[in-house]
Amino acid sequence: MAKQIKTFYCLRCQHRFPMDHDPKEVVERSCPRCGSNSVRLETPQAAASLASGGQSNPE
Repeated sequence: MAKQIKTFYCLRCQHRFPMDHDPKEVVERSCPRCGSNSVRLETPQAAASLASGGQSNPE
């Protein structure tokens, strides 16, 4: 599978940003805003929650 552009988000500053993503490749990413390496791939559930005004993790 080729690389795709996916949305990632930073756990520290909540910045959302697009980056290349290849599920077969392990890459350490960092937030372009704050430099944190606590970056996660945004899931469809997290995107829907954020769009409805909720938090990324409702727990």
